[in-house]
Amino acid sequence: MKKVISSIILFLSFLLLNAQEKPIPDKIIYGQCLISDLKQAPYTSWFTTGFDSYVADQVAIDQLKNINYKEVTIEIFFGSWCGDSKRELPRLLKVLSQLPFPEKQIKLIGLGGTDSIYKSSPNGEEKGKGIYRVPTFIIYRNGKELGRINEFPVYTFERDLFTILSNKTYTPNYASFTLIHQWEAEQVLTHPHTNMRSLAAMLKPLLENEQLLNSVGNLFLRQGKTKEALGIYKINYIMYPESGIAMAGLGKGFLRSGEVKTAIEYLEYALQVNKTPEYVKDVLQALYEAKDAERAK
Repeated sequence: MKKVISSIILFLSFLLLNAQEKPIPDKIIYGQCLISDLKQAPYTSWFTTGFDSYVADQVAIDQLKNINYKEVTIEIFFGSWCGDSKRELPRLLKVLSQLPFPEKQIKLIGLGGTDSIYKSSPNGEEKGKGIYRVPTFIIYRNGKELGRINEFPVYTFERDLFTILSNKTYTPNYASFTLIHQWEAEQVLTHPHTNMRSLAAMLKPLLENEQLLNSVGNLFLRQGKTKEALGIYKINYIMYPESGIAMAGLGKGFLRSGEVKTAIEYLEYALQVNKTPEYVKDVLQALYEAKDAERAK
């Protein structure tokens, strides 16, 4: 009996110890902030380390010093919960700190969420700007966008900034985002006569797989942009007709659009094709919702 009690005590102590060792997540920066905010706990643990350890290319810095920054501004959309933001944000700010670039011309906006899909700010600064990944660095001159760095630089921040500010041709990572943002702004995705196959042909060379477009579709759904999401899901399915991920996305798009019967067809087919547990769970949840909606009619 004593051995049993001792075992229980040891087990409970183990659970308590593990519970105590779990790190407390950082408070999310939600909305506009200052660089000085990043130098405060708990953000200093990653910001100061990244800032101090980054050694900029001095040759590129000397080139950047010759640029007139009077009318240049930079908007930075980041997630204080995001590993990419924690790595890249301190590096860019380190580069800017070595230039005659006024800190007041840097606008930092922390986006909410704890994953790479849901991105928003209290005042909606990200709306209409095509922020599909974080961090996103947008460079303006006289209020006009010159270019943007998506998630991480193509070469280095120094080289990328010089290319953009010198008005040279610059193709950022995730070049597909430029097209999608343009289509979103011009309402191409929601126009009833848009040829989705043509859009798919334009995007195909810019994509490695179906997951990126699926993520954009999911983002649109969470933002309440149902028609845009359905358009993206349709394009994804045209490019990847055998993919369970693309089928499931299209099913969710039809479900949110009220086309329940069509949604069920695609979701059921997606279950047959896709055996990955994380995707199956997502598909089943959407399928249950669709069948409940069908029974309610």
